Order: sequence, then C-alpha cells, then structure tokens
Amino acid sequence: MKSKFSLHMTYAAKRVCPVLFISLLFGAGCSIQQTQGVSLNSADMKTVGWIENGTISGIDKDIKFKLDTGAKTSSINAEILEKPDDESESGGMIKFRYTNTEGVTKVFERPVERWVRIKGESRRAVVKMKFCVAGRWIEEEVNLADRDDYNYSVLIGRNMLKKGKFAVNSAESFTAKPNCQSGEKESES
Repeated sequence: MKSKFSLHMTYAAKRVCPVLFISLLFGAGCSIQQTQGVSLNSADMKTVGWIENGTISGIDKDIKFKLDTGAKTSSINAEILEKPDDESESGGMIKFRYTNTEGVTKVFERPVERWVRIKGESRRAVVKMKFCVAGRWIEEEVNLADRDDYNYSVLIGRNMLKKGKFAVNSAESFTAKPNCQSGEKESES
C-alpha cells in the first residue's frame, strides 16, 4: 500500500526532473557556446614576463614596462603641461612630459580620446600611444597619470595585452627584447 507521502514525492520528482534536465542542457549549451566564442590561436599568442623592456614611439631608449593583467587600461607617467579648458569626453589637445627614473624625458602632444576617473581620484586624460613590446607595435589608449611614486613609469594593461596577443607569465621577467622596426618611430616634438 502506498502512502500519501510517496505519491507526493513521485509527483514532485516528476515536476523537478524535466526542469532540472532542461536547465542542465541550457547550461551546457551556454558553456559550449562561450568556449567556441573564444578564438585564441596559440600560434599568435606570445608569452612574456611581468616586467619587460619596451620602447615608446618617439623615444629611442628601452624602458622597463610592467605588464599588469589587473589593470584594464595602460598608464604612463605624465606631467601635464597644457590641457584643454573643457574636460569633455573627447577632443582638444593635451601636452605632457614623460619622465622615468633613468632620466628619459620626452614631451608629447596628443588629442584627448576621453577622460576617466580611476579609484575616485581626479579625472585623467586618455590618449592613444604606440608602444613596442616583445617585437610587436601596439597602438592603444593610455591614461596619463602621476606614476612618480611607482617603480615603473609605464604600465601595460589588459587593453594592450589583448591587442598585442600577449600572455603574461608572472614567474618570468625580461623574456624578450623590444626589436620593433625603427620605421615606426615618431618625429621628435
């Protein structure tokens, strides 16, 4: 003889099983779709260390770059010399001086791509710059920051790492030389 309880469990199991089955199929489909959407060709990827020598277009000396997967956007040490009156989202020219601890100094003038606020600090200008890392030129957005108190004057963020197709090995440093074609250098300002 069946009890009411066993009938109730059978009814509940009949309702839950199809829902569970559909959920599992849907979830598996989503993860398969996501996996197929990532197109990382290992032949194109280059593994680099967390610190690499690189060059900035317009500067003929190697500079130590920190490659930081935790930073969304790349950053460069900049002393702002002239900026637009209106800190609108884009437009206007900004003039800044790059310096590092080895005495490398260069004045750049660039159009402002946009302004960002990082960690609640004042707004920072974002400009496009071209860097050479491990033999690859990468032109991408860079925010202008006061990095005097940091060990590295240039921080390469995920935006440039992705565009350059770099994978960072945090156990390594100085794995590659910049070795980019010198024809990519800018004229002196």
